[in-house]
Amino acid sequence: MRDDRTERQPMQEAFALLGHEIRLNILGALLNDWVAAYTEPIPYAELMASAEVEDSGKFNYHLGKLRGVYVQQVDGGYVPTAAATALYRAVIAHKPRQESNRTRLDVDSECPCCTASLVGTYQRGFLSVDCKSCDRWIGFSYPFPKNGFINRTDDEAISAAHKRCKHHLELARSGQCPFCAATTTIEVQEDAITEDDEPAVVVECDSCSFIVGSRILFFLLLDSQVISMLSYVGIDVKQYEWELPESTACLISQDPLRIRVEIEAEGDEVTLVVDESLDVCSVDASC
Repeated sequence: MRDDRTERQPMQEAFALLGHEIRLNILGALLNDWVAAYTEPIPYAELMASAEVEDSGKFNYHLGKLRGVYVQQVDGGYVPTAAATALYRAVIAHKPRQESNRTRLDVDSECPCCTASLVGTYQRGFLSVDCKSCDRWIGFSYPFPKNGFINRTDDEAISAAHKRCKHHLELARSGQCPFCAATTTIEVQEDAITEDDEPAVVVECDSCSFIVGSRILFFLLLDSQVISMLSYVGIDVKQYEWELPESTACLISQDPLRIRVEIEAEGDEVTLVVDESLDVCSVDASC
């Protein structure tokens, strides 16, 4: 049985290291001129002056606490680690801003199940599009940094969140977590394949907290064969997943697992067969 306390210990230690103004000043100085792997190291004396510390003993103590986790010593001085830069980007991305105080967004789309107008919301860092008139559609919800609202209208923010989700899903579907680069696992929920209100596919990181559930069709929009065939019959694959033509999915084999997905578009029909990894086994169109 997994010990949650053991799982949390590295996280607690990492955050505890930042609990002092001097350490934050050190990181701030190192990140000020950061240019990825080409960052010039800051010499000891210069870093100490930038951190506004006169006592070398005190400075050594706090610098020592950061070394190995957030600071690395190299020839010529010190540089921030990847962990420090990742933390910095996360803080900047979610920094409260006047432009990002939107909690409700106008959505120019209809529910794919009941045709009611959809509603957009932004809460706890998640941009969501839902139907308030029925519970038959699974909806859309994905983490979206507050920075994403700057210089964007509601429509543009929703589009940006949708593209961001597809980009991350494409990487996760290929076996790499978009956030921590660990391996991912794809799990097909057989009981939910024919349902619109349950995720039929769940992709989860084997290491961090990344997890996304969706209908099969959303994942298939990442496949070049599917994109080509849908475009061939006149379907705009760049539109939102919920704006695509009606689709149905059914389980046609359990061993090996095979799923058939049919997509209708003004008299045309695209039929796909995929396996347990969502790899496309066959694509066919009847025009």
